[in-house]
Amino acid sequence: MKLGAFDYLSKPFDPDELKLVVDRALERRLLLQENRNLKSEISSKYRFENIIGSSPQMQNVYRLIAKCAPTNSTVLITGESGTGKELIARAIHYNSLRKDQPFVTVDCNTLSEHLLESELFGHVKGSFTGAVSNKRGMFEIANNGTLFLDEFGNISLSTQAKLLRVIQEREFRAVGDTKSQFTNVRLIAATNKDLKAMVAAGDFREDLYYRINVFPIHAPPLRERRDDIPALAFHFLKYFSNELEKPMTEISEGAMSLLINHDWPGNVRELENAIHRAVILASDKVIRQAHLVNIIDASPGLDLEVPRTSDDLKRI
Repeated sequence: MKLGAFDYLSKPFDPDELKLVVDRALERRLLLQENRNLKSEISSKYRFENIIGSSPQMQNVYRLIAKCAPTNSTVLITGESGTGKELIARAIHYNSLRKDQPFVTVDCNTLSEHLLESELFGHVKGSFTGAVSNKRGMFEIANNGTLFLDEFGNISLSTQAKLLRVIQEREFRAVGDTKSQFTNVRLIAATNKDLKAMVAAGDFREDLYYRINVFPIHAPPLRERRDDIPALAFHFLKYFSNELEKPMTEISEGAMSLLINHDWPGNVRELENAIHRAVILASDKVIRQAHLVNIIDASPGLDLEVPRTSDDLKRI
């Protein structure tokens, strides 16, 4: 057993008991294999080479990911909403030495100050109304792995002070607890806000800003890398065609022109949603201008091509 045997039987043994033990062993082997396959699939999915885009701006992002991934450095990812900041964070984690450890995400924008502290640090039973049992915080759950703090700029000044202590001392206290816990996490933060401006306005701690901004990465907006739009559009077309079981393979010239010239205030996430809707609306294998109504409505000054012949209609 110490050398790794799954179980043992004493002789004489019951054949039914033997069958039960073998079944359990096979089930365990299957679960272990599935777990290995899942880890391999996740790791492959988040290789930074799989982030779509060949523009100079994205090439710079790839270089920065490759540089920082093998380290334990704290990373600050900035950029507008929908630019793929979490995808960059996951690429860093799954290309790091911590890739077999947890990657834990906390959305700092959806929780009140009190709930965010409980989420980050945990709490002990009876520490506040509703705390009916002990709760582990994400700093504990993510130990030896990576903790990703999304919308980092929305954290209150009080919570900022507690985060600063964790970064400096690598220890924290659960809400209502008197004992400190050690944590070994890699911290990656993301924000769509200008933290420098917030520091100047007194809304963000300067010492925390410099602690978190060790290795900055900027996720460029889609309008600044329009050359990547066709590749992204076809990527989403393939994904949603498979998901919706609709064999679609083409985007007309007119529709592609519309996609490339749109400003994409919602960035890659908006493009993904636009292709998703277009795949639902399309009746054949081609996405056309008419399937991108939401973009046409958002671009009133756009000079759209009017089809005059059947060949024109196929092209747009």
